[in-house]
Amino acid sequence: MAVARVSRMSRRGLLAAGAGFGVAATLGAAGVRGGMLLTPGQPGRLLPSSAPLPPAFRVPLPVPPILAPVRTDSEADYYEIIQRETDLAILPGLRTPAWTYGGSFPGPTIRARAGRKSVVRHRNELPHPVVVHLHGGHTPADSDGYPMDVILPRGDAAAPTAHHGEHVATQVSYGERDYHYPNNQRAATLWYHDHRHGFTGPAVWRGLAGFHLITDDEEAALPLPTGERDIPLLVADRSFAEDGSFAYPQADPALRVPGVTDAYMNGVLGDVLLVNGAPWPRLEVDPSRYRFRLLNGSNARRYRLSLDPPPPGGGGLVRIGSDGGLLERPVADDAIDLSPGERVDLVVDFARYRPGTLVRLRNEFGSGRTTEVMRFDVTGSPRRDDTAIPERLSRIDALDPSTAVAVRTFHFQLREHGWAINGKLYAPGEPLARPKLGTVEIWRFLTDFHHPVHVHLDPFQVIGRNNRAPGRFDAGWKDTVDIHPTEAVEVAVRFTDYPGPFMLHCHNLEHEDMAMMADFVTE
Repeated sequence: MAVARVSRMSRRGLLAAGAGFGVAATLGAAGVRGGMLLTPGQPGRLLPSSAPLPPAFRVPLPVPPILAPVRTDSEADYYEIIQRETDLAILPGLRTPAWTYGGSFPGPTIRARAGRKSVVRHRNELPHPVVVHLHGGHTPADSDGYPMDVILPRGDAAAPTAHHGEHVATQVSYGERDYHYPNNQRAATLWYHDHRHGFTGPAVWRGLAGFHLITDDEEAALPLPTGERDIPLLVADRSFAEDGSFAYPQADPALRVPGVTDAYMNGVLGDVLLVNGAPWPRLEVDPSRYRFRLLNGSNARRYRLSLDPPPPGGGGLVRIGSDGGLLERPVADDAIDLSPGERVDLVVDFARYRPGTLVRLRNEFGSGRTTEVMRFDVTGSPRRDDTAIPERLSRIDALDPSTAVAVRTFHFQLREHGWAINGKLYAPGEPLARPKLGTVEIWRFLTDFHHPVHVHLDPFQVIGRNNRAPGRFDAGWKDTVDIHPTEAVEVAVRFTDYPGPFMLHCHNLEHEDMAMMADFVTE
């Protein structure tokens, strides 16, 4: 499978973008670079829909179904998911052909228990190869979703071309594959999505994403909202063609060559905000506390989420968890930033509003209709609520930077031939690092543009930004960190348990598909 390349025209566009970088950074990354529209706080370019768009807050919020295991034994729960094309009813009067896990977008939610294995068999009935990555999973290398470990469509006997350098995985599966997830990690909100080399962006845009939730005894002992008041929310922007199909600016519509057209190299932004696959939905809520597990499932769009109106006294969004699980203590916010791939667990107490209040979840980084996300309709009368937000949620053992055995620098930058890390386009089997299992390292991420950086296998702790303290949203265990233009972020990381090849990459999916990835090998 060839490494992603760009055309001469694409290189000119990228070089033009790079030439304007210093000025644009001074302006806060606002303006136009080489045909790539950038707005304050927001990389990417808007792809307008051709289909008529529905009014906001007309459809109820769908909640992804919980997937039941097909069987269980003393050690594991076994699941089956068929990846197939499905026509979805997203826009009124139109059908949207989608790539789905089990026929829905998002796919079904897997609820797992820490320490109990999940074995998930994925069957590929789509017309293209797929790879499944459990984002945030502490997972052996052979089940991590290495981008070359494809599942070919059923009946396809031709293995894709692959590089054969050191440690390159060549585990080509025909029709189906079993992924083994030990779930030996803290309670956390994880998600699974496609991860095929060069084609993650169009696959996720077409619908290949779903939740994998892990709980443990520590979390279960807390008086947090549960059941129908514990709701996962996948927020994603999309654009639609006139016939209702997903619009996406793929350079090669047949998906033989990776990448998007020149104008969208810095990321694709949709003009429709979907929550759990529904456009601008509404949710009727009791005047009680609710837990929301928010996932930014967009390809490139960043969000700054806030409640309108805010509750009396403010601080209506109470953060209790991050990518890697519970925070030590709750943090009350008026607005929360979320970059692609990041998750945040929130508690909102709707008893702070009068019954009948219509509360909008807004996106302060949006414009036009992308400023609206969804609406909560507070109904009913106040009633007894036995839930609470404890002053202490969890214990997080800090990694000690003074014990680090290595300091490594990864520069996410624009190069002549595409998006690169340390000047190199992604080359399978050519690792940029070889960390030793069980040791602490400091990894420094430097960026030119806006890049959400994701590390596989184990979460990390942010220890500084630009030689200062971590940012407001850096607390707890992270696996994806939002890095602003011309910023340097340092994290402490310790990989454990599983040797082999893993990934480091930008989670702007257009950047990832155009080679902003690197292998590292744990030993």
